[in-house]
Amino acid sequence: MRLAVTGLGMVTSVGYGRTGSCSAIRAGLTRACELPGLLVSSGDGDVTPARGHPVSGFAEGFFQAGAWVRLAAGALEDLLHEGTPTPMAPERWRGTALMALTPMLDPERFRWAIHEKPDALGQYFVRPLQQLMTSSLPFAHTEALASGHSGFAEGLQRAATLLGSHREVGRVVLAGADSYLDGLTLQWLARHRRLKSAEAPTGLLPGQAGACLMVEAAHPRDTGDGCHIASVVVKSPPANDVSSLAKRGRLVAEAIQEALAADDSGLPFRGELVLDLNGEEWKAHVWGNAQVLLGQHIDFDACSVLAPCESIGEIGAASGVVGTGLAIHGLMSPDSTHERALVCGIADSGKVSAILVRGPKRAPRGMSRS
Repeated sequence: MRLAVTGLGMVTSVGYGRTGSCSAIRAGLTRACELPGLLVSSGDGDVTPARGHPVSGFAEGFFQAGAWVRLAAGALEDLLHEGTPTPMAPERWRGTALMALTPMLDPERFRWAIHEKPDALGQYFVRPLQQLMTSSLPFAHTEALASGHSGFAEGLQRAATLLGSHREVGRVVLAGADSYLDGLTLQWLARHRRLKSAEAPTGLLPGQAGACLMVEAAHPRDTGDGCHIASVVVKSPPANDVSSLAKRGRLVAEAIQEALAADDSGLPFRGELVLDLNGEEWKAHVWGNAQVLLGQHIDFDACSVLAPCESIGEIGAASGVVGTGLAIHGLMSPDSTHERALVCGIADSGKVSAILVRGPKRAPRGMSRS
């Protein structure tokens, strides 16, 4: 099922809305700053505060699920007030489902496991978010997906199933939020030597963000003036191959090949590549291995590349939504020369994903659109 994109909302360290965030990220702006409470090596035997990308003036004082609720609610408010092509009357929102996307509940990161609190996502994230939004956005159906980086792609697949099998659901809002700035997460990153510092120049800078995307079943007579999700592929490695970077690169290549094969625009792909590369060497190696295998499927010389982490840091479960939102923002720009974008994800869990986004048809260069 093709999914029409009918709304977008976003809160990041460089903007409190989708327009400001997307414009700032595309311009390469950043607001990285020192993080109080965590010191890293300065490389000369001394220590210096770690750096990161907080959503300043918005999410301070919120911890773990509290931060997720705050960030997701901000993105939903942006969707409601700025993120739809035309304002919708309150009654039009009936039949809207919520897909809440969160980090993987890694016991080492959060100090508790989901089997210890099976209703934790509902109790601490979904229901508080629902209560905050109930007057303006009454959800007919809610689900939670704790899959981290691959959650948005998995959520799109689930959204297609919901729209095809539940008559009461007419649209699905996928809301992802994550924060790498709480003390437990920063300590977890430091223990695994993942933070960028003078001694680890290829590490990541932690960030936080909330983003949401609204999708509906695409109408067969769609005029093609908007954006839609053309295909979504999620792949998991065999249990014994999670740590093999070469094999994960092959998995990324296979996911991209399958996503492109589901589209009728032909090969090679020419458009924008949105990558969740975050400064860590292992992710760069995975993508490098994938590139070697994609020479006949992607015309890299004709593609533009965007890595949002360069502006807003590592944002985990929000990365897929933010990346797809940026792709849509680019495709809808009057100055865009692209009709397609590929959003690629490489998750800590070993899963990889590829999302193909189609934008409006473009007139050939030198001709104006009628």
